Amino acid sequence: MAKVRLKGLRNRGSEQVEVESTDEVGFLERIIQLRDRLKFGPHHRMERFTITLSATLAFLLLFSGLSLAQDRSNVAKQATTQARYTESFTFSLSGQKMYVDGVFGDSNHTDVMVLLRLEDPKGMSVDASNYQLFITGFDKSMDSGPKTTFSLFGSTGYGVIRFQSEEPIPKQILNVTIRANEQLTAQTGTGTSADKNNNDRSFAEYDQGRFYVNPGADNITRLDWLAPGEKNPAKLYTALVAESKDEKIHEELKTQISEMGNLLNRAKEYTNRLVSAGYEAPKTPWFVEGDYIDENGGLVAAKNLTGAHLIDYSTKTIRDGYIKQVMGGLSEFDTYMKKKTESMNLASSSSVVRKEQVEQVDNLKNEDGSTLDLRLVSTGSSPSAQVAAKDSTESLLQTWRSYLSIKQKVQRDLMRSLLVLDADVLSQELGFSEQQNDKSVTYY
Repeated sequence: MAKVRLKGLRNRGSEQVEVESTDEVGFLERIIQLRDRLKFGPHHRMERFTITLSATLAFLLLFSGLSLAQDRSNVAKQATTQARYTESFTFSLSGQKMYVDGVFGDSNHTDVMVLLRLEDPKGMSVDASNYQLFITGFDKSMDSGPKTTFSLFGSTGYGVIRFQSEEPIPKQILNVTIRANEQLTAQTGTGTSADKNNNDRSFAEYDQGRFYVNPGADNITRLDWLAPGEKNPAKLYTALVAESKDEKIHEELKTQISEMGNLLNRAKEYTNRLVSAGYEAPKTPWFVEGDYIDENGGLVAAKNLTGAHLIDYSTKTIRDGYIKQVMGGLSEFDTYMKKKTESMNLASSSSVVRKEQVEQVDNLKNEDGSTLDLRLVSTGSSPSAQVAAKDSTESLLQTWRSYLSIKQKVQRDLMRSLLVLDADVLSQELGFSEQQNDKSVTYY
């Protein structure tokens, strides 16, 4: 408790004054002594500054160390998972561009293929024996590596660098240089590798390009249905190239046929509007009448367009093939396509009665026997019922035109794309080439 002292002179009243206890005074004195000992007092500004600066530097060093450790961890993880590091590269002398389209392999990681694609196949040799590979590690040299071959799928522009081993391909970023020993075009390149950190003068002497890839990475595309070590060029091209293209064409077919279904419904709606208003609807064109979309989303055409390719695309894929559905084999491909072209040219000539076009409608017959001249109907000066009939008629005609356009795309263009894709697959039996010389691949 605080002690009470009497203050004052004689005859004056006493005043009570509270005085801190000796225990509290002692505690404060110890705090002050500790402050002075640590040089945090008002007379030690320089010492306080030094201590604060040191603590800040220590924190920054600790933070930098942790960030560096995390960065190295991320780099290590990326090297483990990321397979493709270069999207495209350019040959140093010819200026020809090549893309790295993906890295594919088996589930055991013993057969890995890097898919390459030339932007202009006409400007480069399509014979794999005219190329050499030089491979080293990204940050260190290599005395050897897995069995490596380079192949080209004929004139398609696609090529493959294949790594094969009895053990899983190591996780390592590779520095790969492809040298073209046959230059088919005039020099338009820079004579360099386009890598600022590269001083390799061979790029000015040889037509070559460089890219980085990790064939041992985890995130390669698995080819589960393709047997490891498969040598059949047609199967290889199907797995690496054709199958993804086939899927895209089928997706486009699905989209277009779905829209055809919408147009058929729309045409029915406009027709019903005209009939409900007491008019005789225009005659449905032959290329629309009877068509419908089945429960599986496939087009069932009552009448096919001239030059249509009649193949089963709904239950078949590129693995099954398309050419054999309409011809005996690849040898008949050119003759078949020529006949289709001739039939389409004949269909577009004026001498053909069965034209693929939507005739303009200028008059509508009314149920009372009268005729409505649509050319005289205009908004604001004609009855609203007549304006509505004209709008429905114009919308119906435009719907039929849109339907015809999509049907042409489906039965001709997209079906032809499937046939051409199959032709590329079958042509690999003759067009495929692979390096046979062991000296064509050098690890260094």
